[in-house]
Amino acid sequence: MKYTYILLAALFLVSCTNKMEDAGTLNKTASLPAAFNFNKQGWKVITSFINRQQATMSTLYGNEAAFKYATTGASGSYPPGAALALVTWKQQEDKRWYGASIPGQLQTLELVSTMAANGSGTTATYRQYEGADLTLASPADSLTRIKYILGQKASVLP
Repeated sequence: MKYTYILLAALFLVSCTNKMEDAGTLNKTASLPAAFNFNKQGWKVITSFINRQQATMSTLYGNEAAFKYATTGASGSYPPGAALALVTWKQQEDKRWYGASIPGQLQTLELVSTMAANGSGTTATYRQYEGADLTLASPADSLTRIKYILGQKASVLP
């Protein structure tokens, strides 16, 4: 019986000294630099998805024009003035929830903006930034990426 009390006391001390991060702590690893303050710019979440093969997770944000277009289910192309940002993170294990994954290191930030084309319709511009410091990149497949980003459907929310 004496050993049971000693064992329980030892387990109690070990469990009390384990410093686990507070559940409300901000995930600083996944944070974007202050220069890309989505809240100030009025960006809203359009959709999010996971790529299990590459172990990444992404969120597509849009300005007011892009958000309205995406959520109304309109057909055709995004209106002039729409801006979208696809942010992709590497997944990391969630230390607070067994088997769960959360955003980890920032991988890419892709920006697509639409503007009126000469004549009718719209045209799109594309920029890609890579890494935590968001270094401007020049990908070879920018047209493919524009089609992919503009082709994403909005998440259906209740």
